[in-house]
Amino acid sequence: MKRLYIALFLLIAVMAVCVCSHRYQHRQIDRMLSRLEQIEAAARSGDSHATQLAEEFAADYRKISDRISCYVPHGELRESRETAALLPSLLRQNSRDELWMELARLRSQLMYIQQLDDPNLQNIL
Repeated sequence: MKRLYIALFLLIAVMAVCVCSHRYQHRQIDRMLSRLEQIEAAARSGDSHATQLAEEFAADYRKISDRISCYVPHGELRESRETAALLPSLLRQNSRDELWMELARLRSQLMYIQQLDDPNLQNIL
């Protein structure tokens, strides 16, 4: 009977870790999406502060993606890391068309990463 209790306890512990990591990932990606909107709003208004926001975003995203990569495949994060690192240079070069395209691309990549580990039938099987 002790083995059953230990197995049940381990199952609950694993489920708790899974739920906590899932919530952490969603919370961090939501935060990154809101910061991306701030960068876009600053860039559209012509604010010179947008470059600094993009540099901070790239550094923060590098740290967060390092943590998230513990349970998300590295290949899924590679493109979004490259796109985040590209934003400050696009703002410095005043490449507005490319900037809007890369912002939209990064937003879609972040939303994909957010949905990547959602518990659905395809992910479970």
